Formats: sequence, C-alpha cells, structure tokens
Amino acid sequence: MSQFAAALGAAVTTVGVGAVVMARGWPTPTGRHRAPRPPADTELLRPAEALDAFEAYCPAEDRPTLQLRLRLGGVRCTECHNDPVEAAQ
Repeated sequence: MSQFAAALGAAVTTVGVGAVVMARGWPTPTGRHRAPRPPADTELLRPAEALDAFEAYCPAEDRPTLQLRLRLGGVRCTECHNDPVEAAQ
C-alpha cells in the first residue's frame, strides 16, 4: 500500500471519528420543552363538533365569554370548557 493511500485512509478515519464525537456532544431532545398536557377532566373539542360561535354570559367565569354551539346539541364555553347551563345549576 502506498503512503498516499495510507494517509488518505487515516484522514477519512479521523474525519469520521471527529464527526461522531461532535454529534454525541449535541444535546438530544428530552421532551421537557413541550407544553404540559391539559388535565384529564377537561375535554377538548374537535373543530368538527362546533357549529357556530357566539358570545354569552358564563356563570363559571362570571362574565360574557365566547361560546360554541355543538353539533349534537349543547353549548360549551371556550374559557372554562364547561357547559354554562350545567354551571348555572
């Protein structure tokens, strides 16, 4: 094997090992940067369930808030995710 081939092989090996060492030094995602999940008791709405939006008084928030009229009947507050009719009772 010639000296040139040996030097070329050593250079390629050095570059490969250097790339691996640099890649291991980069931080890997741990998942801690994600937003916390909402509590299990709050139920999020799918966009297909909401027919229209209107503003109405929410007794839980004690102020007018944006309400969603649902496809299967009922109304849901966008602030507290409660049914204002159930909250008033």
